[in-house]
Amino acid sequence: MIPQPQPPAERPASPVAAQDWALCVSTYQRGKLLCDCVRAALASTERPAEIVIVDASADWAQNREGVEAVIAAAGGCPLTYVPARRKSLTVQRNQAVALARADILFMIDDDALLHSDCAAQIMAHYRADTQGRIVAISARNAPLAGAEAGDERKQTNRAGALARGRAGPVQRGIDLALHHLLMIPAEQRFLGYDRPERRWQGDTTLPQGLLRVDFIVGFAMTLRRHLALREPFDEGLAGSSIAEDLDASYRFGRHGMLAIAPDAHIHHFEAAAGRDRRRISTMLAMLNIAYFVRRNSERQGRDLARYALWYLRMTLAELPKDIAGGRWDLPQFRGALLAGRNLPALLRQPRAGLPAWYQDLQTRLMAGTTPGHGPNNATAPDQGANG
Repeated sequence: MIPQPQPPAERPASPVAAQDWALCVSTYQRGKLLCDCVRAALASTERPAEIVIVDASADWAQNREGVEAVIAAAGGCPLTYVPARRKSLTVQRNQAVALARADILFMIDDDALLHSDCAAQIMAHYRADTQGRIVAISARNAPLAGAEAGDERKQTNRAGALARGRAGPVQRGIDLALHHLLMIPAEQRFLGYDRPERRWQGDTTLPQGLLRVDFIVGFAMTLRRHLALREPFDEGLAGSSIAEDLDASYRFGRHGMLAIAPDAHIHHFEAAAGRDRRRISTMLAMLNIAYFVRRNSERQGRDLARYALWYLRMTLAELPKDIAGGRWDLPQFRGALLAGRNLPALLRQPRAGLPAWYQDLQTRLMAGTTPGHGPNNATAPDQGANG
C-alpha cells in the first residue's frame, strides 16, 4: 500500500504566517462537482498542503472514495474527510476550520474551480504582508477554459456581464440600477451592526495588485486560520445559510483589511434554483439579515429601524427581478412578503436563546411545516443543505 502523505504539523494559529494553504470545502450531494473542485486545486502551481472536506451527504463515504481517487491520480495530498455534525453550511465551515492546520484557508465552494495560478498569487500577497494587516483575500470570478456549464449548472455574475463593455453613460446607468434599484451588490444585501469603534482602525494602504473590499463572497474566500478561529461562522443558521459569508466577512473587518486580488481567478458554478426554492431562499436571505442585527447590534432601536427601511427596499427590488426573469408567479417577491410575516416573532425573541430558536424556525420554514404552508420537498432540509 502506498503510504498516505501526512498533514502539516500541528502548530498555533499565527496572525502573520503564510507558510502553506489548505483547501477547506463544505459539501452536500455534489460528488462530481466536488471531485472537479479538488482536481482543479491539485493542478495549482502551488499545491495545497492539505485538503479538508466536511460532507453533509448521506453517502459521504462514497463521495470520499471519489475524492481519494482524484487525489491518488494527482500524486497524493493529505486528506481529512469527515461527515458533518449538522446540515448547516456554517457548522460545516467551522468544523473544517477546527480540523485544518495550514496558515491560510481557501474556504471555497464545492462548485468552484481554482485557476492554476490562483493559489500562488494569493499566497504571495499574504506572504508579503508581514504585519498581518490583510486578514482575508478574495479571488475574482473568471471563466476557466474547458469548464463548460452543463444542464444543472449556470454561470454566476450575470449582472456584471450586463454592464461590461457598454458605453460609459449606459454602463453608469446600469450600475446605478443594479446598485440602488435592484440591490444587487453585496454591500446592499447586508446591514452593518457594529459601532464605528469596533471596526479596524489601522493603516488602509494596500500593496499594488490588491483592491480593498468590505465583503468576500463564500465561493472565493481565503483567510488566515487564526482569524477563522477568532470569528467563527454563525452556527445559528441552518441549511445553505444564506448571507453567512457576508456576516462573517463583515466581522473579519474588525481585525484587518479585506481585499480582492483581481489577477487571481476562480471559476464558479451555481446550481440553478427552482421557483419554490427561489421563494424560500429570498425569505431566508431577508430573515437572516434581521437575525444578524438582532443578535449582534448594540443599538437595537436604531439598527432595527434601519432594517425596516432596508426590508422595504429589498422587497420592492424583488418584483422587477421576477418580471425580468419571466417568473410570473413572483416567487422572490412572495418570498420577501413571507419574510415579513415571520419578522415580528424573530424580533421579539430574547437574544440569549435566539440561535437555537432561529434554527428551529428555519427548519420549519424550509420543510413547509409552518401554519398555512404545505410541504415543499424542493426546499426541505434533507433536499439541499448547501445548495
